[in-house]
Amino acid sequence: MVPYEPMEAEESTDLDQASTRSRWGRGSLPRRVRGRTWITEENRRWWVVAATGLAIVLITVDFNGITVALPTIGRDLDTSTTGLQWTVNAYLLAFAASMVAFGRLADIFGRRRVLFVGIGVFIGASALCGLAQSDRWLIAARVVQGVGAAAFFAASLPIVSDAFPPDERGKGIAMWAAVSGTGLAIGPLVGGFLTETFSWRWFFYFNIPIAAITVVLTLAAVRESRDETVERHVDLVGLFTVTVGLAALVFGIQQGDTLGWGAPIVLGSLAVAVLLLAAFLVAEPRLRDPLIEFDLFRDRSYLGANVVGFTSNFGVGALLFFLTLYFQNVLGYSPLRTGLVFLAFTVPLVAFETASNRIAAEIGTRRSMAGGMTFMAAGFLLLALLSPTSGTAVVLVALVITGVGLGVAYSVSSTAGMAAVPDAKAGAASGILGMLRILGVVFGVAIGGALFKTLENQRSAALLADAGATIDASDRTEIQGLLSGSDAAEAKLGRLAPEAAGQVDQVVREAFLFAFDGAMLLCVVVSVAGVLGALLVRESATGSNRSD
Repeated sequence: MVPYEPMEAEESTDLDQASTRSRWGRGSLPRRVRGRTWITEENRRWWVVAATGLAIVLITVDFNGITVALPTIGRDLDTSTTGLQWTVNAYLLAFAASMVAFGRLADIFGRRRVLFVGIGVFIGASALCGLAQSDRWLIAARVVQGVGAAAFFAASLPIVSDAFPPDERGKGIAMWAAVSGTGLAIGPLVGGFLTETFSWRWFFYFNIPIAAITVVLTLAAVRESRDETVERHVDLVGLFTVTVGLAALVFGIQQGDTLGWGAPIVLGSLAVAVLLLAAFLVAEPRLRDPLIEFDLFRDRSYLGANVVGFTSNFGVGALLFFLTLYFQNVLGYSPLRTGLVFLAFTVPLVAFETASNRIAAEIGTRRSMAGGMTFMAAGFLLLALLSPTSGTAVVLVALVITGVGLGVAYSVSSTAGMAAVPDAKAGAASGILGMLRILGVVFGVAIGGALFKTLENQRSAALLADAGATIDASDRTEIQGLLSGSDAAEAKLGRLAPEAAGQVDQVVREAFLFAFDGAMLLCVVVSVAGVLGALLVRESATGSNRSD
């Protein structure tokens, strides 16, 4: 609830007050008559954190919650594992590719205005997702949803940065991360409860009331801000080359194992990606008003913060996607039970995000991020040791360790990255930081998925051959849908090896775990790279923003 604006109570007549008492109860007056208000100049910045943090809750609930609903979506829409990957990555790719552009638009036209536009687009697309009748419909709606999310994400962090004085900015950003991080905590529970109790479609409809509250809080607390020094121009050439280039790259990676790395469409996609991304890198520094200001990366603290953001999200993207399939399709957990298990990850994540600013003050920015990434590497290594006989306790311990590491590394890198750039460039810097973080999730799902499918196919082929079955390329493609819950894939696998019907579940479990272990080892390597990135950050990175 947002309180009324104060009014002059002393001008009220006795008759007015009597009338007011009759409406509100004897002896009580509404806050507007008493002259009191919840939002004041002293506490406005914390209401800004609440409003923008709640906006990001929409994103984190959507991302973390949909993973729990994926197996049910796969069965309902008869979608393969590759289709489910695109359900996640279509959203994230649209999110990442358009974020820098919206960061620039927010600097030009106003961050509050762009935030409102983004929420409107997000809600409309969420309704379309809930109404989807096919995987293609759902994926297309997820693209639009990602664009809307990019708009209000790109605007939210500079809004928070602008609301706080330099000496309190780190505290404000840490609290913003903690508020938005609650979406990670409740996302699996929301997704599991709605999917199991009603339908996965209600998971998308859930966004509507949250967005309504966000709009009310933003109207009441957030003031408009923009970069008065930036020109009113958006780099369309850069936007096209980076968006299409990234989409082609992710498409080529995800289709490489399904169609074969030598397939013309895969080679063509990768070639287009290389050409467009190379053109982007060559053209951007030569433009007067580029989409990405590469000069920002000359500051090693900003560079290190981006490396940490990318690598931390890379592992999380792969972890959440495949661990959900493991819980529901290998262990047979329900969506709600899966959400409850994920609390072992999300609760420590939110707790340590909240404490991250204090941790950084105690041990330093560099050590905080390096330590967080080390914890993540340890968690992934523990998960890489999973075997068919491993108990749930091993997974829970690994999730706790990973959640602690992400909570510290992610939040501190936000503060360090924003503190390393001038205030006027907050929108552009936030857009780049956010884009690279979301790209971390995209490539975690895409590259981790490509490795996963390669290892899974190899292992399942070997196990089926041992059981007396032979499979060709087309058969293998259909079997890939088994872990997504595809009825067609299950029927196909049963026809392929009728003499080994009793061994089908064992083959699926062993092949999945073999591939999962390989994907987690990849995440260990990427997390170690994040440790090295953290060492680039100066200890002064959490100080006040420069003004020039």
